[in-house]
Amino acid sequence: MPPSEPAASKPAIPGREAGLLLTILAIAALLALARPGFLRASNLVSIGTGMVYDLPLAAGATLVLVVGGIDLSLGAVLALSGVVTALALRAGWPIPLAIAAGLALSAGVGALNGLLVTRFRLAPFIVTLGTMSLARGAAVVLTSGYMVAGLPPVFLALGRDHWLGVPASIWIVAALLVGGHLLLRRWQPLHDAFYVGQNREAARLSGLPADALTATAYVVSALCAGVAALFMTSRLGMGYARFGELAELRAIAAAVLGGAAFSGGAGSIVGAGLGVLLLAVILNGFVLLDLSIHWQNVATGGMLVLAIAVDAARRRFGGGERQ
Repeated sequence: MPPSEPAASKPAIPGREAGLLLTILAIAALLALARPGFLRASNLVSIGTGMVYDLPLAAGATLVLVVGGIDLSLGAVLALSGVVTALALRAGWPIPLAIAAGLALSAGVGALNGLLVTRFRLAPFIVTLGTMSLARGAAVVLTSGYMVAGLPPVFLALGRDHWLGVPASIWIVAALLVGGHLLLRRWQPLHDAFYVGQNREAARLSGLPADALTATAYVVSALCAGVAALFMTSRLGMGYARFGELAELRAIAAAVLGGAAFSGGAGSIVGAGLGVLLLAVILNGFVLLDLSIHWQNVATGGMLVLAIAVDAARRRFGGGERQ
């Protein structure tokens, strides 16, 4: 076993997450003053519904960052998984089998990422950039660039039904994230990922399966993209090769804002969730303030740059301290 408990395993709410929460509340207060409609239940539900897709992606990105990697293929895997599920449904496959096909394909891309990174020691940035192009290109080839619609109503209900006045997808994703947070923090086999991210060689010498944990992180990350694709396809009623564009950037920005580090060994799913909420509130503000939709991409890129700057400052002035 590793010689000491990593700081990354300490309970996450103090510092960074509290600061994120206060930032979100401050921005929300300003938006509420500028546009009273911000606090309407319909608008808050709209924010939550939009987060359903980004939350699983941010959770997956966090796990990969914890082991010291990066996954740029998340958005493309979302698109490909959704396309495959939609095509299977259109072909008359049973709904569970079609869903399983989409998730299995996602896991396959994740396994490819993990294999190339661990067995062949290729740079994660290059590997996932390549699989991003591969997955997005495959989605375009399968659909010839067209939308795949005409899906069965029972499947559409998954992303459109409401429980207690709140979209069912929000409840499901929230439950999955709580479970993922507890597993990452409390379940030792998954918690060991923090040791791998902090010092891979030391973790290996301590007897930890560093390569297996890294490969698992990429598979789980891709499965998270498959889950996001499931909800997006069912709610929008179609599969489309352009779904998920720039989603990986939002996911990585949210993960880093929430406490993950590009150098590995740190991360929090709760923090990533707060990062997603911050981005969602800001983008919702653009809509309420009638600003051009093109500024949303500027905001997303700006938040990613901010996340990188925060991570660099934390490593430079924080003495390597992990959350």
